[in-house]
Order: sequence, then structure tokens, then C-alpha cells
Amino acid sequence: MARPDSRIKAGYLPIEEHHYPAILSLLKPGSPDHRLLDPFAGEGEFLQAAAQAWNLTPYANELDDTRAALCAEKFGMERAVQGDVERLSASNAAFSVGWYNPPYDGVSGETKDNRRLEFKYLKHAWKWIVPNGLIFWVVYQQHLTDIALKFFSNNSTDATIWALPGKHQGEYDQVIVVAIKGSNPRPDDLLARLNEQRTQPCPLTVQAEAPYRLPAVPKVERFYFAPDEIDAPTGARLIERAGAWANSPFQALLRTPMPVEPESPIVSPRPGHLALTLAGGLADGAVLDSPTYGAIAIRGKTVYEAKKSGETTQPSEKNGDYEVKIETIRRKPSTTITLLGDDGTVTELNGDEAQIAFITEHQRQLTDYLQTRLKPQYSFDLNGLGGYLGKLRLNGKYPLYSAQQHVVAATLKGFETRKDILLAAQMGSGKTAMGSATALALLTGQSAHLPQKRADAVT
Repeated sequence: MARPDSRIKAGYLPIEEHHYPAILSLLKPGSPDHRLLDPFAGEGEFLQAAAQAWNLTPYANELDDTRAALCAEKFGMERAVQGDVERLSASNAAFSVGWYNPPYDGVSGETKDNRRLEFKYLKHAWKWIVPNGLIFWVVYQQHLTDIALKFFSNNSTDATIWALPGKHQGEYDQVIVVAIKGSNPRPDDLLARLNEQRTQPCPLTVQAEAPYRLPAVPKVERFYFAPDEIDAPTGARLIERAGAWANSPFQALLRTPMPVEPESPIVSPRPGHLALTLAGGLADGAVLDSPTYGAIAIRGKTVYEAKKSGETTQPSEKNGDYEVKIETIRRKPSTTITLLGDDGTVTELNGDEAQIAFITEHQRQLTDYLQTRLKPQYSFDLNGLGGYLGKLRLNGKYPLYSAQQHVVAATLKGFETRKDILLAAQMGSGKTAMGSATALALLTGQSAHLPQKRADAVT
């Protein structure tokens, strides 16, 4: 193809179809867990054939919008994007195979050996292939510059130059460099072999047995494949086929909520717990008839705000001529109670004064609502452990207080359904005594309803 024609087609030089069988015979088929990348996909004809023959999942990038649309029809909007390869946003080391048939052209302003666009794009796209993955670089024989071969020898565990039979466009000798990505301990040996093959490449014919195998499936924590910029038509197609409205979180908002199952705390919240239950969201959805606000629905939330509480300076340990500024940041919880009136009015209560006043005014209604939402496990009846707990003595003579006995009985009741319980109380409340009594009861099998494997795990 004459250079002017190549420029008109934006360097689009698809591999001729009669070469497909020989090229496809080079690689043993894998599984769709492997990804095949073509950053210069054109109309996607070879990518489609290779993905089917090698049983890989194809991903295409194409600069020309018309050809990119054809790729999208073949592979879907999620796996075919339109844009400049240098602005393609894709996960590094996420693709097992790269089919790199770049535009053939020069780069202005580059050195003599580094001025080829094919080599520039090869280096740029190298990062997307997983270690031990395969790169197929399709160029003309005269594009095999010294710097290109040195790059392959330094960044490949092995590489071979294959010659496609015949003249491309009736004029040029076309080759495929197949490289296995990796660090080469003896790059000079590989470079010497590539220099020999530069003038006498291996003839590519249909292989009786595929000489190349796929690497292990790449483990990618977060895979992404998208253009750096999305034009209006592409954006419209993405919204239509894979818009946010179709994803699970959005659809979950549209589903009718399931009935809320009652919570099962160990004991019922005491009057002082109302503020915590509101802040934690346990009363979300409660509908109250408020003397002040009328019919309202309640929602509570707590967020943590970072605020600077102090700033000091001190001399640097390394150099006394400089000072180091030290800022102290504290995270402080902030609770908001939101009220939604039946007329759509939203009222947000912030600060202790407003929230305490609301809780005081609506304490009875809030308590009644929580009683319908909560099914406490412990009924302050010592759970059949009254005799055992009454006999325990601290230091051989001090009995547990009544409140402490209830805490131990409630904790043991909670262990019937829980794996761990946090006991928090003020200093002097007897946390050590209550924890010890609980552990002793577990060890001696005092709780008949406790799962045996849980009791056996206590040490």
C-alpha cells in the first residue's frame, strides 16, 4: 500500500485472511478466563477469529469511530472501545495475549532508531500483558530496528521472528515477532538469535503442534477497560446497554423492601439507650404522631468528622534550622435525626440540645416502637442460674451483687446465639468478677442451652 493511502486509512493495515490458519496454529487454545487484547483492532476481523480459535475473551480498542462501532457489534460495548491507544485506560498485567498490529508510520522528533510508530506503540502496550504472556507484534521486516530487537531481548524470556509468506500489498515483507514477556537472564544470547532471524526469519506455515502455551490466568484485583474520553454516541450506547440503572445496587432501590425481621438484643434498651438506637438507625422508618411536628417518619445517622484540634511546631531532628509543623486531627462523631413530615417537610435535628428535647418529648412512643422491633433474649429471670450464681463468692466470701448476677446470666444467654460479647462498664463495676463468673459457668457447663462446641472452646 502506498504511504498516502496508509495515511488516509489512519494506518489501518489488517492481516490478510489467508494467513489466519498459520497464525492461529501457533497457540494452543485456552479458556475464556484468559483475555486477548487488540489495541489496534480495526474492524475486529482477526481478533474475532483468534478469540474463537484460541477460546479467549477478546478486548478491542480502535481509533476510527466507524471501525470501532463494528468492533462493538462483534464484542459488545464493555469489550470494545473507541479511542487513541495512548489514552486507553486498562488494567496492567491483565491480558494473557496481545495481538499488536499497529499503524505503520514514523514519529517526528525521534532519534533514528526510535522514530518508528510501531515500536513506540509496542513499548506503550507492553504493560498490559501479564508476565509469561504472549505478544504478537506484526510489522514489516524493515521495522525490525536495533532498538526494537534489543527491547525484545531485554524484556522477553524468548522471542522468534516469523515470516509471513508472500508480499504484503504486493511489495513488503511482513513478519510477526512472537515474544514471551519476562526478564531474560541472558539477553545477549536472545539478541544474537534475533539479529540472525532479522535477515532470515522463520517461515510461518500451519504448525502440526502449537509451539506456544498460555500462562496462568492473571489474577487482577480490579479489572477495567475503558477509553480515557467517551463521546456522546459512545456514552449513549453504554447507557443503553450497561447503564447504572441496570446494575444490582440501583435495581435494589426499586425493589419492594422485604419485611424487617425483629432484632434480637440480649436485653431491652434502657431509657438511656434511646439516643444510641436513633443514631444507629434502629428506629429508621418509625412513624410517630408528634405534638410539635405532626405525623412524621424518623431516620437517624451518625458520621465521623475530622477536625483539627491543635497545631505545634518543633525543630527538625535532622536540621535545627528548619521547623516541623505538627497538626493534631481528631475524629468526632456527629449525629443527625431527620424527620419527614406527611406534607413533605424535612427537618434535621443536630446537636445535643435539639435531639435530647425530641427524645424527651417522644420517649413513650419511641420506646413502644422499639419494643415491637426488638425481641430481647434475656428476661431478667437469671435464666435458671439463680442457685449457681448465688453460691459464687469472690475471694471466698463476697457474693455477686444482684445486678452482676443478671449481667452474667444475660451474657450466658447471649452466648447461645453469639460467638463473642463485649462487656463494657465503668471502673469498679466488677467487670473482672463478672467475666470470671461467666467463664467459670461456661467451663462447668452451667448453661444447658449453650452449644457444646462453643463451651468446649472456652479456655
